[in-house]
Amino acid sequence: MLTDTNLTSRAQGQLDFSNQCYRHLLVNMEQGFCLIEIIYDEAGQAVDYRFLEANRAFERHTGIRNAVGRTAFEAVPNLEAQWVKTYARVAQTGEAFAFEQGSLAMGRLFKVDAVGIGEAGSHRVALIFSDITDRRRTELNLIKGEERLRIALEAVLYSMLGVHPSTSSASYEVWALRVFPADLVEVKAMFAESLKAGGEYHAEYRVLGQRDEIRWVAAHGRANCDVEGNVIRSYGVMTDVTERNRVAEDIRRSETRYRRLFECAHDGVVILDADTRKIIDANPFMTKLLGYEHAELVGKELYEIGLLKDEAASREMIAELNRTNQIRYEDLPLESRTGRHQEVEVIANMYTEGERTVIQCNIRDITERKRAEEHVNMLMAEVNHRAKNLLAVVQAVANQTAKEGSPATFSARLSERIVALAAGQDLLVRNHWQGVELSELIASQLDHFKDLIGTRVLLDGPAAQLTPDAAQGIGMALHELGTNAAKYGALSNGEGRVLIGWRITGDVAPQFSMSWLERGGPKVVAPTRAGFGHTVIGRMAQASVQGAAEIKFAETGLLWSLSAPAENVLTKSAMGKS
Repeated sequence: MLTDTNLTSRAQGQLDFSNQCYRHLLVNMEQGFCLIEIIYDEAGQAVDYRFLEANRAFERHTGIRNAVGRTAFEAVPNLEAQWVKTYARVAQTGEAFAFEQGSLAMGRLFKVDAVGIGEAGSHRVALIFSDITDRRRTELNLIKGEERLRIALEAVLYSMLGVHPSTSSASYEVWALRVFPADLVEVKAMFAESLKAGGEYHAEYRVLGQRDEIRWVAAHGRANCDVEGNVIRSYGVMTDVTERNRVAEDIRRSETRYRRLFECAHDGVVILDADTRKIIDANPFMTKLLGYEHAELVGKELYEIGLLKDEAASREMIAELNRTNQIRYEDLPLESRTGRHQEVEVIANMYTEGERTVIQCNIRDITERKRAEEHVNMLMAEVNHRAKNLLAVVQAVANQTAKEGSPATFSARLSERIVALAAGQDLLVRNHWQGVELSELIASQLDHFKDLIGTRVLLDGPAAQLTPDAAQGIGMALHELGTNAAKYGALSNGEGRVLIGWRITGDVAPQFSMSWLERGGPKVVAPTRAGFGHTVIGRMAQASVQGAAEIKFAETGLLWSLSAPAENVLTKSAMGKS
């Protein structure tokens, strides 16, 4: 069976795998990639940006070496300010922006896709770009000749739209047939508006590529007008951005999965800043566990919410995490805001998010598990105690039975008495060692006379739940009395009867009394010696209840009685005590 901890580990593994795939793609892609952070002056104006990450293709496309950690103006001192303004706008709006722009300082022309990282107003922007200097030069040369333009268009038709030049020529109609139907109306309207008003156009839409696979393209172009405002030429480029979009979707999917796990986990989860040790996020289950609102948890340290002893313990945890990256606390006390005491298990992990090191603590309430373990330990101790007592009784029975008659008699009598003990033990086990109802005990010990109960064996008494010790002693006595009655007494003929009665009397100090009376059997003759059976119904029975047992051998029938304080015989629940 999968536990909440297994589920959390599997989800983290999936997230790590997704991130590894994303990293592998960025490192090995042909296009240049970098992550930048906008730098602002004291007045809040964007003045520069710093390179935080760059892939292998970055240097090839830009000519800049060792960019990570440097600012743009450190890498390219004469860089045009327009680059800073453009990227700052993307960071502020949070909207993706695709454009083409040249740099005289770098002597190159770039095609750039800029995407803000985080919410609008974040300082970080991810860039995917290509040096298109040579490509643009080629495109401009191709425009000079219709034939060369036709060849270029046919190449695009084949590589992006899955149309082979041998079957279709480049045309607006062919292009329209390959645009994904759901996007066609909107894209046509955008192109029509561009041709009507002139100027630039930018669009991303889906097309049907080779083997009709759906791919994403980014189209950028311009319509040129004459002095009277009439469109005289329209040109543009179309770029396959399928892989770029897949990367963005993988990132979004990973973030969504993690957030769902975080929000729905049945363990408390808190995220701490490793430098300040303060909570920066907590999931709903954690707020429920502690009784705090989310806003009340944020900004607190673990010891301030009762999870660690004090600030020193918090610092010690951070130091240990710096050495091992993971700590497990098997059993920590935790008190909620309402004062509810809980036992929790904590697993803390340290990892990096961008440039910040964070700690994730998974906190599981193990209060019920601890209670169950304590209950099991108590039951095991009780079973061990009962087993020792039972073995002592069996040993005493065996020793005393060995004094009676031949080996065959010893074997038979010992077996009968052990069976009687086992019957009593079965009742105790079925009742979880909480006690045995006296009427059930009588039925179990006289099981071989069950057809006579209610006719020749009559029971009379109130409900009475016996303690385990009392049940053991009285059960053995009932077995001896029944055996004796079957051999020599009222149950040895077809007419005799046995009356078994019990009473609970008195309010202040209740007394328990029980009797076995035989009538209608053969004439009773008192035995000349007292055997082990006499010991069972006498000394052993009265010892089990710390009471008094009496045996009378009247000619009309045997009378056995037992009396003791009720608290020595009955369970607390039967006595009305908690």
